Amino acid sequence: MIAEDTSRDEILAEIGADADITSKLDGYVRLLEEWQQGMSLVGPGTMPHIWQRHILDSAQLMPFIKPETGAIMDIGSGAGFPGLVLAILYGDRLKAPLQLVESDGRKCRFLKAVITDIGINARVTQKRVEDLSSLWPATITARAVAPLNKLLQWTEKQHHPGLTCLFMKGKKAKEELTKCQNYHKINPKMRINSHASITHPDGVILRISGFKKLVQSAPHKAAASKRAPHKTAPHKTALGKTVKKQRRNP
Repeated sequence: MIAEDTSRDEILAEIGADADITSKLDGYVRLLEEWQQGMSLVGPGTMPHIWQRHILDSAQLMPFIKPETGAIMDIGSGAGFPGLVLAILYGDRLKAPLQLVESDGRKCRFLKAVITDIGINARVTQKRVEDLSSLWPATITARAVAPLNKLLQWTEKQHHPGLTCLFMKGKKAKEELTKCQNYHKINPKMRINSHASITHPDGVILRISGFKKLVQSAPHKAAASKRAPHKTAPHKTALGKTVKKQRRNP
């Protein structure tokens, strides 16, 4: 594990930051320090160790992500961890702007200010993730957002076989995994791998894959059920069975 008092320069060397990335990370930290004075973006006690507790903590997801495989979605982005850090580190390697999903308007304003001021390949969506349409991201990330069962529930519309979720959890990870056993019954091929955090002794990264696409009820089907019944007429199928064929009302 990397110590909390690890210096900025040591962390920049650890993540292999070049001059452009270093400049953008410095700008991000500066804006966070300014906005933190007027609103609580991160825990006040973590600010003296921002490079280890937030920057490096976010950067440790990089070995688990292949940006060329598709879009990355960060949910409950808050102050931008891990989403903004990943967007800075990946830069032009991203296939599409990294999507930051956040429902709090004040935090969205902060995220947009950082993106505009520094020039980051990311965009902000002010919504709850469960209210999004199916966007088929390749990767979904989340840090300190909600229990695992809630995260899986909220992201259901985004589930598909090619998706990988990277959820950063703390000391309650085992307890949260126990509460998700029903998901294995619904989706027996789902795989959950746990990786130790490099920034906190109790921290883990849950890497979840093997999703199946959940079938969603289309809105028009519900509406159609309320209409008057169609007139029908018999016809024969290829198997020779007589069935009723639907006719549209004039």
